[in-house]
Amino acid sequence: MQQDYSFSEFATQPVELPYATTGQRLGNYLIDVASYYFFFIVLCLVLGVVIGLTGHTELQRYAEGPASTLAVFALMFLYFFVLEVSTGRTIGKLITRTRVVMQDGSELTTKAILLRTLCRLIPFDAFSFLGGDSGWHDTLSKTRVVQIPR
Repeated sequence: MQQDYSFSEFATQPVELPYATTGQRLGNYLIDVASYYFFFIVLCLVLGVVIGLTGHTELQRYAEGPASTLAVFALMFLYFFVLEVSTGRTIGKLITRTRVVMQDGSELTTKAILLRTLCRLIPFDAFSFLGGDSGWHDTLSKTRVVQIPR
């Protein structure tokens, strides 16, 4: 007699990981801001050297006004998007042993990371954590930051 087995009981469910603490989230923010500015300053120095060596001083015009503001936002977008789409972690999350997952604990989708990163550009997004555990970029993208077990 042949037994009909159901493997649904063996299906892998997302592992329930504990939420990152407020201290870890603050650490992530501070480390990521410092890392972003470090990369930004290095890029500006390299750009300044290239402009000086090539003599294209007309490029300095673009370092002022609206173009520079757009460049700052574009670089911030790239910092968060590239790191989270490739690893689910930023430098801050690497150091604090946390990562981003979907609300149900499953792996991130590129769409969620894109939305999460765009939401970071909302003015005062960093202050959205004062009203609860999740900020706007977590709530709107349906993601959460969890602790990684040792």
